[in-house]
Amino acid sequence: MRQRHVLILVLSTDLGAALIFFVVYLVMLFVATRQWLYAIAGLGAGAAAAVVGYHLFSHIQVRVEAWQDPIGTYSGSGYQVAQSLFAIGTGSWFGTGLFKGQPDTIPVSETDFIFSAITEEMGVIYALCLILICVSCYVMFLNIAMELRNNFYKLIALGLGTCYIFQVFLQIGGVTKFIPSTGMTLPFVSYGGSSMLSTMIMFGIIQGLYIIREDEEEEREKRKTKKRKEKKKWRGKNSAPKDGKKRTEIRRSPKTEAAEKNGNAHKIKISLKLHISL
Repeated sequence: MRQRHVLILVLSTDLGAALIFFVVYLVMLFVATRQWLYAIAGLGAGAAAAVVGYHLFSHIQVRVEAWQDPIGTYSGSGYQVAQSLFAIGTGSWFGTGLFKGQPDTIPVSETDFIFSAITEEMGVIYALCLILICVSCYVMFLNIAMELRNNFYKLIALGLGTCYIFQVFLQIGGVTKFIPSTGMTLPFVSYGGSSMLSTMIMFGIIQGLYIIREDEEEEREKRKTKKRKEKKKWRGKNSAPKDGKKRTEIRRSPKTEAAEKNGNAHKIKISLKLHISL
């Protein structure tokens, strides 16, 4: 079923979303089966699909060309990426200041290249903090997934977390020339109603899974307290008497018992002799 979704997105030339679906499917499949063969085969199939897509779709060729040399193709396909790099360089560490940048010089800066506009005005330090916030959200997703007992819920949390962080990677990697631009939005930052709605649904599902995890932890605590009470009752039944004196039984060996009997018999004989003599 997931393969059909990917094919539909490929046919509609929405290759960024198709790539996200493919990576999410591959990660969930590997975690569910723990088979390295699936991961290697998936990476190989992804690489082959990338080569085929490069030769089939012209807009991919344009993006790869702009990624390879944005300055050399500045007057054509590389203009957007070059302007993005200029904006990041202009902002430097602390930025030019709020509303003091020139985001209008970057094409579609409110959606695909919002990260460059933020970095220009707020600086690289602010941009790094934004990346850390995204990474911390992903870590929380993984934490929720690991704490859940139900495997189905675990895979849901893992898949949504992978979808979120991979989308962040594609967006920031594209504007910084780390990878070719894919046209993805930055969750909760880029302008766009559908992007905002889908991200809110994603976080809402994760919040629901967090509530399930809290309920499971409460059940565990109740079970632990029940076991403790049962142990206390059992100890109370098998405890010492009320006067506090412990009953101890001394086990004697057969030799000591025989020696005591002989000693008692010898004492009786001596007493009889004394009685007769008197």
